[in-house]
Amino acid sequence: MTHTNLLAVPPVVVAGPARDLAPMPWPYAVAAVELTVVVPFQNAGRRLREAVQRVADALHSQQVSFEVIAVAARPGDGSAQTLADLPQTRVVTSAHIQDKGAAMHFGFAMARGSWICFADMDGDTEVDAYELIEHFHMAREKA
Repeated sequence: MTHTNLLAVPPVVVAGPARDLAPMPWPYAVAAVELTVVVPFQNAGRRLREAVQRVADALHSQQVSFEVIAVAARPGDGSAQTLADLPQTRVVTSAHIQDKGAAMHFGFAMARGSWICFADMDGDTEVDAYELIEHFHMAREKA
């Protein structure tokens, strides 16, 4: 059995800044992607890379343009370095981000996607990438 921990149950995908800024001229327009996946993490270890790669592979297979913003809460265990070479992934570390809530807010502030979701990939929880994509498609259809 797999579980998905997102902003709420069932998973929630919310409108991102690019939806509002797309019709506006430069400097307001944002180079957007369809979906931003915000991944706050803390001492996630090697499993973090595998989980992010699974989500990225699923999004590629569905031809969804995306970015992953992985934000370290209290960086220090080396988890951030495991993500450094993944395409479409920005890794953020800062001594000022002290918990997962702050990491999530920071990631949402950096998002360029028309839609944003939050995925908790720490610990023993396994993220079902296709469930995440299903909720993305449902949010997009209802908009």
